[in-house]
Amino acid sequence: MAKHIQVHWRVLRPLLFLLTFLGLVTYYFYHRSRPPYQLYTTIATTETKESNKLIGNSRGHKYVKFKQLRGAGFNNQAQEILLYHHLALQTNRVYVYQPLIWRPRGEKAAVPLSAFMSGPTKGSINEEVFIQVCPEGEVTHVQLFSGDYETQWAHAKSVLEGNDRCVVVDDWIFNWNFLASSGTHSIWPTFQKYLANHFEWSSDVLRIVDRVQNALNFRNKPSSKDRDSYVALHLRRGDFEEHCRYLGETHTGFTTWATLPLISDSILPPTLDANNATSVMEHCYPSLYRTLDAITHQVRSRPHLRTIHILHDGAWDHPLVYLQYYKLREALMDSEWAEQAGWAGGPMHRVTQSADAPKVWGEGDWAVCVDVELARRAEVFIGNGYSSLSTQVVALRLGADSGRPEDVTLV
Repeated sequence: MAKHIQVHWRVLRPLLFLLTFLGLVTYYFYHRSRPPYQLYTTIATTETKESNKLIGNSRGHKYVKFKQLRGAGFNNQAQEILLYHHLALQTNRVYVYQPLIWRPRGEKAAVPLSAFMSGPTKGSINEEVFIQVCPEGEVTHVQLFSGDYETQWAHAKSVLEGNDRCVVVDDWIFNWNFLASSGTHSIWPTFQKYLANHFEWSSDVLRIVDRVQNALNFRNKPSSKDRDSYVALHLRRGDFEEHCRYLGETHTGFTTWATLPLISDSILPPTLDANNATSVMEHCYPSLYRTLDAITHQVRSRPHLRTIHILHDGAWDHPLVYLQYYKLREALMDSEWAEQAGWAGGPMHRVTQSADAPKVWGEGDWAVCVDVELARRAEVFIGNGYSSLSTQVVALRLGADSGRPEDVTLV
């Protein structure tokens, strides 16, 4: 005889309610951060139209397509794209730009470059049009690695200054070791001018940044005197601890523009010793106490500077980052702590974070760009010399904006 199964609705009702609630929350956050696919399609189409217009209106162009980093973080890709675009301009070649590989959409998901940065796409062509204007039979393949980081840039220029119309570079020259070397120093004098003349965010990024600045009442130096001057702090955490241990084991120093001599006095003591794993860890994954020391170094004698915006990589898979943020926030707003630290003017009045930046549905992809630009516009920036985001901010502040090294501290 079949048994009747009794459904205890009194027990199931709360469970069904919970599952429905979680489903709605998941749906909300999925759509809130979902990339604007239709917009990306439209932008990609526009890139192709502009590329075709460029080759149709000009004659005698020489082109270069580089082997680029695919699939790393945004700023890892961006810093390389800017260097390659600069190198193309230096050698009178049209830069062939490629889509960004955007990992939030998938390990191999491509999005149009001009959705993020429009500068490198101006006067350039995308790879789709390059294939049309430079069929494989007309392409010259070259390698640019010189074997010496100090001469790498000059050697690459000498090769690309040749007469071949269509060049494809088959080796990856701006690798991690080069970026951590002093080979970048010889590039800086022209690169800072390049940033001033050619760096440009997309209109979508700038629209969001302006909205965030208005909402958070941040001053865009040197204008907007009625708003709050602020410190931008980059708290690099997330998956960085294990990476920092690896950098310590391999005796790796700071990256790119954090190695510039002009920024050496901006490094919070003690001086980095790349041969000492403990020293690398101290700078790469600094304690919260060291981070507070860096903030104190900048704001102790600036009583007007009592707002700080903390850029961090807290996420569902790195929830402890939020705990560290709140620990910093508690200390920074504590009157007793500020007095002990010798802060003239008392503790911070406001502490904000990346998550406080108001964004609407479909804008999640641009969050990292917004962080970079907010840090660029801050009166003071405190960053991490091992982070591509921090060094990108340093380059924009000192290069594009002719800022002062003393307004930067690297922990």
